[in-house]
Amino acid sequence: MPRIFIHTNLKDSDLQDDFEDKVAQKISEVLEYPLELVYINVSTGNRMINNGRKTPMMFLDIESANRFNEKVNDDYTKVFIPFFASLLSMPTNRIVVKYYDANIADFGVVRQAPEFKHAEYYLALKE
Repeated sequence: MPRIFIHTNLKDSDLQDDFEDKVAQKISEVLEYPLELVYINVSTGNRMINNGRKTPMMFLDIESANRFNEKVNDDYTKVFIPFFASLLSMPTNRIVVKYYDANIADFGVVRQAPEFKHAEYYLALKE
């Protein structure tokens, strides 16, 4: 169940209207989780600085169950940084990704059919 926190000094108006949709779709595709399990939080207008510059930048925190480790994180980085650089028209060196590996038991949610079809991911629904 991926949770994505995007922190940027860009303004809301700098993001495409379907920004979250595109991010959710990419996360679902790359991490191989159903779209209904992807949670996105975008925080714009942050006061940020790196290398003495306040030019556009982004911190991306991705938390997911049983997906991240030192063997695969570099492969994810090779996908996510170019994706976000293209989506935001931002240089790749202004994007930082932090991976957080979690256990499914770390998430508490209640979901019911028919909207939510993948009950196997929700511990609270298992009998």
